[in-house]
Amino acid sequence: MKKIVWIMGILVISLIAKEAPASKPNNTQSVKAGEITTKDLHKLISDDVEEFYILDIREPDQIHHGEIFHLNLVSITRGYLEFKIEKAIPDKKAHIIVYCCSGQRGALATKTLQDMGYANVHNLKGGMRQWVDDGYPLDTVFGEMIVK
Repeated sequence: MKKIVWIMGILVISLIAKEAPASKPNNTQSVKAGEITTKDLHKLISDDVEEFYILDIREPDQIHHGEIFHLNLVSITRGYLEFKIEKAIPDKKAHIIVYCCSGQRGALATKTLQDMGYANVHNLKGGMRQWVDDGYPLDTVFGEMIVK
């Protein structure tokens, strides 16, 4: 009797294991968010033709390292995004470009904004790190700087 129970247990476990997914995808891999490259964002800023917002979702200690300068820069940490965005940017049709340090939180924030009804939201691909790696300037307390 014990052997039958033991064999049945092994069969149930093996069936469950076959139906379980092999691995969980990374959260940012499953997010389908619009992206913009650093080159395209720099062109938007330089051309100064289209009105848009840049949304910095980094933490305050990260912002002190520098930011991408734009007159319509809004800073809201990722943790407060859902609570503060509608007051900061009430127009759901506004063009918004989101960035963080690496682009991962930005992708999640972009998806969240899309789910909240914002229609024209893009994540800066690679985030602030890619911006710096590509040689674009940061606005710091010491003025505009290019990090090499």
